[in-house]
Parts: sequence; structure tokens; C-alpha cells
Amino acid sequence: MIDEVFAYYPLHVLYLLAYAALLLLSAVMILWPISRKRSHWTSVVNFFIMIGGNCGLFALGYHALNGFIRDRETGIIVIALYLIAGLVFAKNVNSRNVTLLPLIFMLSTTGFLMLYRLSLSSARIVTTEFIKQIIFISLGLLLMLGLVGVLKLIFLLDVHGDRLELLGMSKTRVFLGRFINTLFVKPRFSYHIWLILTMILLAIPLIFGASMRVSLGAVQVQPSEFVKITFVIYLTHHLTRYRQKIGAWDEPISSRITFLIPPLLLLSLPFFGYVLQRDFGPLMLYSLLIISMFFVGTSRLLEVGILLLIFVSTIILYNQFFPYINALVPKYASIIIDRINIWQNPWLYTKGEQIVRSLWAIKAAGLWGTGLGMGHPEFFPSEVQHDFIFTLIAHELGLAGGVLVILSYVLFCWQGIRIAVATKYDVAWNEEWAWFRLRLALGCTLVLFFQAMINIGGVTNFSLMTGITLPYVSYGGTSLLVSYLLAGILAFCSLTKNEMR
Repeated sequence: MIDEVFAYYPLHVLYLLAYAALLLLSAVMILWPISRKRSHWTSVVNFFIMIGGNCGLFALGYHALNGFIRDRETGIIVIALYLIAGLVFAKNVNSRNVTLLPLIFMLSTTGFLMLYRLSLSSARIVTTEFIKQIIFISLGLLLMLGLVGVLKLIFLLDVHGDRLELLGMSKTRVFLGRFINTLFVKPRFSYHIWLILTMILLAIPLIFGASMRVSLGAVQVQPSEFVKITFVIYLTHHLTRYRQKIGAWDEPISSRITFLIPPLLLLSLPFFGYVLQRDFGPLMLYSLLIISMFFVGTSRLLEVGILLLIFVSTIILYNQFFPYINALVPKYASIIIDRINIWQNPWLYTKGEQIVRSLWAIKAAGLWGTGLGMGHPEFFPSEVQHDFIFTLIAHELGLAGGVLVILSYVLFCWQGIRIAVATKYDVAWNEEWAWFRLRLALGCTLVLFFQAMINIGGVTNFSLMTGITLPYVSYGGTSLLVSYLLAGILAFCSLTKNEMR
């Protein structure tokens, strides 16, 4: 019976149907009313249903690429990785975060299959990139789960610091937790520390270049990627200070502007580094993040209006003074104009060849695509595994596959917003942490969602082309690890009072 189904329907169509079924199941679980009385075991059962579905989804796609014939061991390793990570994460599962890890695995599965598919175009059975992706995701999961444990320790020390003997912790663990808590959580120090860290990481592209890497043995780390984490935490601290000092509605407008604008102006200085290094992705990402977090964090239109005015004024002034800027720095000024011209009509410019190839690959795929392993990535842009992996997805899985990936990010964003909103239940027992976790969860969710939309918009020519990666899908070391760290923060924000212990 199963052989007849496989013979009648192309395997990639069955893969798409299975993917859609998992997405539908995720949507139902997210839409399910948040209930504090819901059994923990019900959430765990739903969680393992989703994890099992992810294992089956990967097995189906891997089978479509004849992976179990070429390299069975690697496929088994990926499935085992999903199961082990699910078992370890299960103790943190509740009705708030039941689909968090499964949605990440769905995106990771698509990335795994695309990288393995690219390996079929080479002479080697499994390329270095595919093996490295497995290692990076394994390391990312370890960091994610470890970060949840560290944040739980910090929370316990902050809330129950006067009753440490009841926690049953070792002196070393308590000392370490207190040290981290004092430096990075306590408002007296943490606000300034996160601001300094963010400034340093934002300045790196200006001094050393956007692609500067630090070698740690066999691993190369790109420090500028970590600004996604420090920037979110800094904005969370800043908005928390805003609520404490200028939370009243009758506060003078001058006080509100004085409190909000100077740090943002200070923070905007290193942004010129991204322009000079031709890296517009982070610039777009952090601009969207600032506007959205201030809108959510202040619930006032004045602050958001001022931010929008600053960004719009910058664009207008740049346009007005472009002849003078071009005379001073012709190389960098022309880069911005070239990007805009390519975005408006890539067919007229030689530098728009990558976008043109991407658009033709998506158009040629139709609704259902060419099929897994049946496309022609050799005609794609050279960085298909990094920036243009969505093009490969849409080419081999069609418009349907592209839409499903976009819906995955929409559901991930929805899940993150749900986690943030659910912290309202925590106000009764710790108001300070409840508001802090709300903004922190929103920041982590939005930075990942905006990153995905900027990447997809760039390769489909809906926005300027950037060098930003697709979270959990693209091949990449530091970017992938940072995405899992952000997911770890999000998982911590979803924990209830009892699960903190």
C-alpha cells in the first residue's frame, strides 16, 4: 500500500503534504487557549507527537534524495539528534512553548535536505557543509539548553537570594550565579554593560570589516553576529528603565524625549560601519527592531513617531546631499545607489545577475517545484547555501514549499508573541521579571522573524538584497548558534513559576 502511494505521488509532494500537516497541527496547538490548569503531561504528549512528526518529515525528504541508500548513518544521526534534544527539552515543555522546538526542527529539516541536495551536485557523497551543519546544530542545541539552565539559576538567585539554603545549590554554583546576576541582570551595572557590549560589537564592522572572524581552534566565530543578542537585551533594559522612570501618562514630553533619544543617537553612530562595509542587512534588521520594540515597550505613538522621523529624515537628507557625499566618498555613495537601482530593475544592471537568476529559478519551479534533487543549482548564485537557500527551496519544492517556509516563520513569530503575552500570569508573583521577560521574549522573536523576512524579501526582490542568512535554514556557524541562543532565551521566558525550580 505504501509503495503504491509512493509510486502514484512524487515524494516531494508527499513531503509538502506532511509539512503542511505539521504546520496545521502547530497552528492548532498555538491557537489552543492558554490554560494554567492544563496538564503538563498533555503538553509533553503533544510535544513528542510534533517531534515524531519532524523525524518522519526528515526521513521522508531524505528518502526522496536516496539518502538512506547513499549515507544511511548520517540520516540516522539527524533523527537521533532530534529525539535526544526533544527528550532533554521535555522537562521545560508547557502549554506556552509546546511548538517552539518543533517549529525550529521543521526549518532545520528543510535546511538539512537542501544542503544534502547540494552535496549531490559534487563528486563527494556528503560535503563538508552538510556535516558541519549537523555539528553546528548539535552545538546550537547544547547552547540553547545550557542557556535555559543558566537563566533559571540567575532568576532563582535574584528572586530567592535571601533563602539560598532552601535551593540546595553548591557554593560554587551560587557564587557563579551571583556574579553573572550582578553584572548582567542587576539594573545598576547591566544596563551600562549591555550598552558597551552592543557599541563594541556594532563598531567591529567599521574597524575590522563586516566579515571579520576570530579563530578559536578549528572554529571561526563572527563577533558581529552576537550583537543581535546584546542589542535585544540592551533595549529590554532600556525600556524597563523607561517604564520605571517615565511610565506615567502625565510625564512631560521633554522628559520622555530626553530619556529616549540620546542613547539611540549614541547607538546609531556605529551603524555607518555597515554602510561603509556594504552590509545593509543588519542596518535594516536593527532599524526594524528599534521601531517595533519601542512601539510595544512604550505603547505610545510619540516615541515611535520620533524614531520614524529620524529614519525618514536620514533618507531625505542623504538624497539631498548625495552630490556632496559622492564627491567625498564616491566608492561608498555609489554602492547605495547601485543597490537601489538593482532592486528597482535588476535586468538592466550587470550586478543584478544574482537576483535575476534567483527570480528565474523561482518562476521556473511553478506550484510544486522540480522535485527534491531534480533542480539545477549549478545555475544559481554562488552563495546558494548561505543567502539564496530560499531560492533553492522554492525551485525544488515550488511556490507551495516557499509559502510553507514563510508560514513556519509566521507561526514561530506567533508562538513567540504568545509566550510574551503569557507572562501576564507572572505579574502576581513577580512583576519586575514579568515585564522584563515580556519585552525580552518579544525582542528575541522579532529579531529572528525580521531576519527571515529580510532574507526572503532580498532573494525575491521585494526588498534590497542583503547578505543576511535565513534563520535555522541557511548554512552558517555563528549565525546559526546565535539563532539557537535567542531560542534559548525565548524558552526561558516561557517557563512558569514552578518550572523555574
